[in-house]
Amino acid sequence: MKAFIERIELFPEKRKDGCWITKIVFNLPVPVNGEEVKELPLENETMLETVCLLERA
Repeated sequence: MKAFIERIELFPEKRKDGCWITKIVFNLPVPVNGEEVKELPLENETMLETVCLLERA
């Protein structure tokens, strides 16, 4: 992950909405909404977070 993400910036205090990441800065351009970006600000965006568990049966 260190090769992919340069840094993750956090809010100084816990927020009521549960959001704690303000911005992700990548080491290389990543595709977001049809364009390539190196920074992804999250404090003013509406994002959908998905978590899934993969396990072998």
